[in-house]
Amino acid sequence: MTHWFYDLVKFLLWLFFRAGFGLEVVGREHVPERGAFLVASNHVSYLDPPLIGVACPRRLRFMALADLYDHLLLGAFLRGIHAIPLKRGAGDLAAFRAALATLRRGAGVAIFPEGGRQLSGTLGAARRGVGLLADAGRVPVIPVLVQGTFQALPPQERRLHRAKIRVAFGEPIAYTDALASRRHEQVAEAVSQAWRRLAQQMHEPPSSIGKDPG
Repeated sequence: MTHWFYDLVKFLLWLFFRAGFGLEVVGREHVPERGAFLVASNHVSYLDPPLIGVACPRRLRFMALADLYDHLLLGAFLRGIHAIPLKRGAGDLAAFRAALATLRRGAGVAIFPEGGRQLSGTLGAARRGVGLLADAGRVPVIPVLVQGTFQALPPQERRLHRAKIRVAFGEPIAYTDALASRRHEQVAEAVSQAWRRLAQQMHEPPSSIGKDPG
């Protein structure tokens, strides 16, 4: 797999976020220098996936809704960065297998375990899929909190707004025998708790965590 396109896009987007939104990133040291890992981020804006890709010191493979591949330019972009197409609705076994194969190659995968953008801008609850994938891949989970993207590009809007954007990488939720013995819902709750802690550390009141509807 070639990476020149990913690296070029990452550099250009770094300039975009840094110059336009004063991007600040903390906690990069929590991302392992080698080996597979799973990034689990909150999700409030279409800006979040490229932002996480810019902020992470290692390359990531993202899951993207399969519908997005129908757009000529966007589809070409997603193929260029080797995103994994994900079908809406019931669990997509092919996407899960592709993500798992990526992890088994020692690479990083990024997911948004709330199940979609939170249109209110508040934190949702991480769903059990994050625990299922971490358990299957036997990899650590790196919780990530993004702030400011909801203000920069709110839902249902196409115009960008001036806003301060920040990204915080939390301490890894390590894969151990103890993690393997926990229910996947408990791993998801650990991610939600990590998001709350990161919000507190970033000196902003944490939003309430809702119950997992699924």
